[in-house]
Amino acid sequence: MKALKLTLAALVLSAIGFQANAAVVTECGTNVCFTYDNSTLYGAGTVVGNNIFFQNIDNFEASSTDGTGSEIVTDTVDITIEAFTPNYDMTQFLLVEQGDYLINGDGASVTAGARMDITSLDNTCPVGIFDFICTDHDTVDAGALTAQGVTTDWDLIAQVDLADTTGWGSDTRVVMKLQNTLTASTTETGETAFIQKKLGGVGIQVVPVPAAVWLFGSALVGLGAWTRRRKLVA
Repeated sequence: MKALKLTLAALVLSAIGFQANAAVVTECGTNVCFTYDNSTLYGAGTVVGNNIFFQNIDNFEASSTDGTGSEIVTDTVDITIEAFTPNYDMTQFLLVEQGDYLINGDGASVTAGARMDITSLDNTCPVGIFDFICTDHDTVDAGALTAQGVTTDWDLIAQVDLADTTGWGSDTRVVMKLQNTLTASTTETGETAFIQKKLGGVGIQVVPVPAAVWLFGSALVGLGAWTRRRKLVA
């Protein structure tokens, strides 16, 4: 599992409510379709294979100057994901996000965090003597962001493997909830703190039943190539 996360890093409840003015779109890839609101800070996604990329991100940033304290910017996007190819199931979900930050001053600081929730639309899982809708999540952060005086990249990875939840293992219809939080803080005059999210991508393992894991390997190669290209042009 750790090797899979490192590879991706090197290379990306049963109902959804939308605001009245939400722009809800459905885009389909090789084996799955994504339905989501493209008016959030995540912006419009691009579907390639069984991956969805958010690279037209607007104003997903936090800043603080001259001891004004903390600014927190957060947003959430809900994505319904449905496998439409007969006898193909989804088994793993991986999130890669990247951005950059700039801090000046001993009291200046920034953070970046993400949470990915996966919830089934059809299946229940045993919890004690009861059955509940299957769900799992991963919460991560970008680690210590401490470089002073120079614009520096950050990245993070979240992963949910349905096999980690008893009685689940695979699914054909789920809701993915992605939440990002950026913070920037300064405590003294003359200090600067700025952080932004620039891109994100979700890769999905979609396998035939019985599973053939090589399909996910090809998806990771495409996702990794995209993240590398984005870093080169950033």
